[in-house]
Amino acid sequence: MLFSLSSGYITLETKLGLKVTGRCALTFKGVSGTYFYEMEQDVKRFLDSLNPEFDLAYRIVTDSYGYVWIILEGKRIEDLLAGLTAVGDTVEEKGFSDQILAAVFEFSSERQGGYQYLIYNYKRNNFYPFVPAGQKDRSTEQEMQIMAAVGDEMPFEKDMTRWYPMWDLPLRSRG
Repeated sequence: MLFSLSSGYITLETKLGLKVTGRCALTFKGVSGTYFYEMEQDVKRFLDSLNPEFDLAYRIVTDSYGYVWIILEGKRIEDLLAGLTAVGDTVEEKGFSDQILAAVFEFSSERQGGYQYLIYNYKRNNFYPFVPAGQKDRSTEQEMQIMAAVGDEMPFEKDMTRWYPMWDLPLRSRG
């Protein structure tokens, strides 16, 4: 399901002028304990081993809500998807699949300005758009345009009440 973005991003660029920024993230609820720590170490070892082959950089951030963000940066969407999928698989294999919240993919828009996002909800196996339009506002109109553009080629959440905003995304380095 996640790999449907490997063709969907072309449609987003062609129809809406949205370009992949090369940043994405997997986020999951952090828990205390040895098994969780070991899983995090496995993820780090895996990502460190990818560097020469896939040209991916990563950062790990824990937000104020206790969610761990594994942020990937790379030039090719295929590498980002492969890296993110492998990280998600590692989290699941270690028994923490219930902790996974979402994968977030960042796009930039020359037409609209700012950043727009596709969020993959792991529990529902589908995508939904998120377009921030200010401090705590969002552009529902732009979100609808994104869904209309790629809704036929990607698994999309039809129920808009499940399009949860994700404010203060830590995808870009601060400072």
